[in-house]
Amino acid sequence: MRKKEIAAVIFTIFFVFTLVANHIGAEGNKSKISLMADSMDKQDILIDTWSLYAKKSVEKKSIKEVKQIADQHRQYKWVYKQDSEVFKAIGVFENKKKNITEKIQILTTLTNNHSTAYILYEVKGNAAQQDWDKVSEYFHEQSFDIFQENVTTFACLQGLIDDNMKVSLYEKSQELVNEFNADPVEQLQEKDFISISGKTPIWEDFIPTDNDKINIQIALRTDEMGDYTTVVIGTPIITSEY
Repeated sequence: MRKKEIAAVIFTIFFVFTLVANHIGAEGNKSKISLMADSMDKQDILIDTWSLYAKKSVEKKSIKEVKQIADQHRQYKWVYKQDSEVFKAIGVFENKKKNITEKIQILTTLTNNHSTAYILYEVKGNAAQQDWDKVSEYFHEQSFDIFQENVTTFACLQGLIDDNMKVSLYEKSQELVNEFNADPVEQLQEKDFISISGKTPIWEDFIPTDNDKINIQIALRTDEMGDYTTVVIGTPIITSEY
C-alpha cells in the first residue's frame, strides 16, 4: 500500500510539472506584443493603437551613404532634414495591404565631437489584431531585411477602459503588474495617473536605470471627467537625444 501511495505522489508531481512546463513553453513561443495583448484582453482593455520598434547603432555615415541606404527602400517616401550637427533621413510607407504604417529613420552626426549614427525601424497600427504573432513575424522579417541581423524588438500598446472599471486606478495597475509577474522598480503615483517601471521574467531584454534595470512599463491615466482610463503597456526603448 505504501508503494502505491508513493507512486501516486510521484505521478501527481510529474503531471503538475508537465502542465507548468507546457504553460511556460507556450508563453515562451509567444511574441512580446502578443503577451501584452492577451493581458490587456484579460483586463477588459480595448486596444486602440500599437507599435513595434527596432533600433541599431551603426558606424558613422556620410550624407551620401545615408541616401544610399534610403534608396534601397524605394517603397518609402523619404524626406531629409539637416542642421549644423545632424543629418536625418525619414522614410514612411503606408502599407495599405496590412493596414499599418512603416517608418525608417536614419540619423548621423556631422561633427566629430559627438560621433554617432543609428537606424530606427517602426511599425504602427490601430485596433486589436486577429493574430499578433503574425504581426510580430512580419516585423521581424522586415527588420532583418533592414538591419541584416536579428535585433531586439520593443513593443507598445495603448488601450481604453470605460467608466465601468470596478476597481481603483491603483488596484488596476497592480492587476496589470501581476499579469506579467513583474517587480516594480520605479513608480510615480498621482490622483489620476500611475506609471510603473519594472522587471518581468517573461522576457530577458533589459535596459539599465540608475539603481537597477527594467524591461516593462505600465501607465494608466483617467481623464478629467472620469469617462475612461487610458492604459499604456510597453517594453522600454532607449531614446536618442536627437
